Amino acid sequence: MMIETARGTVHEWQRDHMGHINVRAYMEFLEEACWQFYAILGMTPSLLRSGALHLAAVQQNISYRKELYPGDTVAVRSGVLELREKVLRFRHELINTETGDVSAICDFTVVCLNPETRKSQPFPAAVADRAGELRWPAGE
Repeated sequence: MMIETARGTVHEWQRDHMGHINVRAYMEFLEEACWQFYAILGMTPSLLRSGALHLAAVQQNISYRKELYPGDTVAVRSGVLELREKVLRFRHELINTETGDVSAICDFTVVCLNPETRKSQPFPAAVADRAGELRWPAGE
């Protein structure tokens, strides 16, 4: 299942010398979606600030599909690819809301960390349960 995790507008200051937005701007939209997605999964800002757990991004793979230009409106849809005991893999799709075109796809891998030991630890059961509900269908 994919859910909307962010919306935004491409701005003129995000344009590069080739006329479309630069890679940093794509990542800014995707980063905003990450924090919304974590909260939806139950890893809320208050939980993260409490010190009960931390997250470490360990890998990001992005595929740029279609350029975006200043004035374009975008949305990000997110879904879980895989949840293992201590590792979460999820996907963001950055969509041009006018055309419906997928502008970028990014697969993220994060690890749940114990803040004191800085070693991996299992995700809370409630997070694992919610991640199961947002599982991306196999084969997509």
